[in-house]
Amino acid sequence: MINNYKPEFIKVFNQISHRHNSYTVFRDFIFMFGISMQNSFLKSEALEDEYLAIAKKYNHTEINLFPKLCGLLILALESEMGDFLGQIFMSLDFGESRMGQFFSPYSLCRLLSDLSLGDKKEALSNKPFITLSEPTCGAGGMIIAFAQSMVESGFNPSQQLFVEARDIDPLASMMCFVQLSLLGIPAIIITGNSLTMEENRVMYTATYYLNNWRYKLKKHYLNNNAKKLNIDNFSNTEDGSIITEDDSIEAFIPNQVERGENLILF
Repeated sequence: MINNYKPEFIKVFNQISHRHNSYTVFRDFIFMFGISMQNSFLKSEALEDEYLAIAKKYNHTEINLFPKLCGLLILALESEMGDFLGQIFMSLDFGESRMGQFFSPYSLCRLLSDLSLGDKKEALSNKPFITLSEPTCGAGGMIIAFAQSMVESGFNPSQQLFVEARDIDPLASMMCFVQLSLLGIPAIIITGNSLTMEENRVMYTATYYLNNWRYKLKKHYLNNNAKKLNIDNFSNTEDGSIITEDDSIEAFIPNQVERGENLILF
């Protein structure tokens, strides 16, 4: 069970945080893990520099504990789908009321996801995939719960689900990226404001590349009633780097939720 790994994760985490700010250690862990996954595809010097700038804060003993945290996270998500990082975040009392960072209990996410999937089962049975938009993704709890509901209904999220997730908080969006990547959910995760559409950082999970989702989205919506989402020249990231698949990414998202192809989570 996923909760079996929480005590050991927190134990290892505390071995690092006794000499550093706990929130900073957690943020650094998430960003180093997320950057390493991104750079397995992108081979970006800017990402490598960002990774090294974080890593140099820690001594040899401390830096060797981060892979243990990675391993525990992987084992937890392999044992059971769930919002492991969201649970850890709340267990460490990092919730910030002024930003609304109180991640929903996963049991509530499961209830809502089962209700959301509802009549979409018929659409999934008749169409190649469904797209899901999550404008305030947090650590990805609702997305993971929806994917789990799909699995339990006999569907394959890696092949039949595409996610666009956003969050204004860089840590939350990176947590979402890490978990969706490890769970094999094809997604684009954007750090940015869902109301103003300001976008600072864009990340693609490995399954997006491996299952050729860019081609799937273009092919499926090119001749349909769709709106075109242009993602061009993202800049103004925290370190000034541009993190995109390439200089111009195009995805096609349907306008009509009623067609049973698109679902928006709030």
